[in-house]
Amino acid sequence: MQLYILILTFVTLTRATQVTFIVDMSQETVIAGEGSHPAVYVSGLNLNGPGGIEMTDNGDGTWALTTDLTPGNYTYKFRNGYYDHWDGPSWEGDDGLVEGGCASGEYFDRIVSVNNSDLVEGVFCFGSCDENCSSSTNEYTLIWNDEFNGSGAINPSKWFHQTQLPNGNSWFNNELQHYTNRLENSFVSDGTLKIVAKKETYSDQSHTKEYTSARLNSKYSFTYGKVEIKAKLPEGIGTWPAIWMLGQNISEVGAYWQTQGYGTTSWPHCGEIDIMEHWGDNQNYVQSALHTPSSYGATINHGGQNIPNASNQFNIYALEWTSEQMVFSVNGNVHYTYKPDFQNSETWPFDAPQYLLMNIAIEPSIASNFTETVMELDYVRVYETSILSSKTESTINDYNLIQNSPNPFNPITSLSYVLAENGLVNITIHDLMGRRVKTLVNNFQTAGFNSILWNATNNKGQPVPAGVYLYTIQAGGLRQTKKMVLIK
Repeated sequence: MQLYILILTFVTLTRATQVTFIVDMSQETVIAGEGSHPAVYVSGLNLNGPGGIEMTDNGDGTWALTTDLTPGNYTYKFRNGYYDHWDGPSWEGDDGLVEGGCASGEYFDRIVSVNNSDLVEGVFCFGSCDENCSSSTNEYTLIWNDEFNGSGAINPSKWFHQTQLPNGNSWFNNELQHYTNRLENSFVSDGTLKIVAKKETYSDQSHTKEYTSARLNSKYSFTYGKVEIKAKLPEGIGTWPAIWMLGQNISEVGAYWQTQGYGTTSWPHCGEIDIMEHWGDNQNYVQSALHTPSSYGATINHGGQNIPNASNQFNIYALEWTSEQMVFSVNGNVHYTYKPDFQNSETWPFDAPQYLLMNIAIEPSIASNFTETVMELDYVRVYETSILSSKTESTINDYNLIQNSPNPFNPITSLSYVLAENGLVNITIHDLMGRRVKTLVNNFQTAGFNSILWNATNNKGQPVPAGVYLYTIQAGGLRQTKKMVLIK
C-alpha cells in the first residue's frame, strides 16, 4: 500500500510539459528523411537517438515540433535528413550542426532545461547560434538593455515613472487607472520586472480612481535598430497591456523627455510604434501597429498573430527598424511589415529618436470581478545596426565600448561593453586631469554583452563633483575611451 501511494504521488508530481522546437531552414537544402521525402528532425539521447523525431514543415522556411517531455535537462540537435546509426555523418563531434558558441559538450549539442511550464525553443537558424536566418549583411550590436537583475525598485538610471495626468483629469482612451511610482505597481524580483495593475481606491492630483498601474518611460532613445523584449502578458477582460514607442520630441505633459525639454511635436506627428498590444477580451492575440499623421487612432497600419499561452509563458516580441521599413515578430515569426510606398512626414515620422514605454491600462470594460494582474518582463534589449561588407571582422573589432546611458546623468549611469572572448577586463574612470577616480572592473569575464553601473563615487565611496569624466576599457587587444558628463 505504501509503495502504491508513493508511485501515485510521483506520477502526479511529474506531469509532462509541452516543448516546441522551431528551426529556420531557409538557407539550407533539406535532404531526404526516413521516408525518402525532405525532412528535418529533433534528435538526442532522450529524443529517439540519432534518428530523431520528425518535424513539420511550416511552409515559410521554418520547421516545428511539439512534444511532451518530463522535467529535466535534455541535449539535442536539429538534423537535416535521417541517419540510422550513432556514428553517421553530421552527428558526433561535428560542429556543422551548431556553432561552438552555443553548443554543449564534445558532440556540439544544444541543451534545454524543461520544468513544469510549456516552452518554445527557437526560432534557431540551423547550424547557428542566431535566432533566425537572414541573407542580409545586417549585423546587430547591443547598445542598451535591462536584464532586471536584483530586487526592489526599477533602475532609476534607465526608467522613469510617468504619473502625471496629461490633461489634468485622466489618461487617454477613457482609461480608468492612476499610474503610480509605488513598489506595489512596479518592482524587480527573481530576475524579472513586474508591472502590476490593481483594483483599489487611490487618490492623486486631486482625483480619485478605482484602479492603479504603472507606466514606464525609458531614459534612452534611438533611431533605427532592433528591439527585443521577452515578456509574459497579463490577462482579464478590460486589461490593455502594451510595449510601445513614442517620438522623443512628443509634447506630452509629464512624459520623461518632455520634462527634459524635448517636447516640440504633438501626437501623432511625433510617430507612435506599437511593438505589442494585447486586449483581455481577445486572449492570446497580439498586435503591432503604427500611428502617423496619415493614419492614427483606428489606424489601418497594423497586423498581429495568435500566441498560445501568451499569459502563461515568456515570448520574445521584436521590432527591426530601418530607414525603409519596420518588421514586427513574435519568437522570430513575422506578422507585420510596414513599408509605405511613399515616405514623407505624413507616412514616415520615424527618422528621429524614439523611446520605449511599457504599461498596463484599464479599459471601461474591465470585468467586475477583476482584482489584479501582472505583466512580467525578463529583459529589454536594444541593438544598433551596422551594414558590413563582410560578415567576418577581426577579433579586435568585435570588442566594443558603448556610450554610457543616460548621459548626462545624476547620479547613476550604466556602462555597457561587448567582449569578443573570455579574458581579463579593466575599466577605469579618470577626471580631465588624468587622475584615477574609480576602478569599476578588474577581473576575468566571459565573452558577450556586459554592463555595470557607476554611482558617481570614487574608490573611497565618496561622491565626486559634477563635471566631465573619461572611462576607459582594456580587454584583449582593445583600449578605448569615452566621455561622460555628471550633472548635479
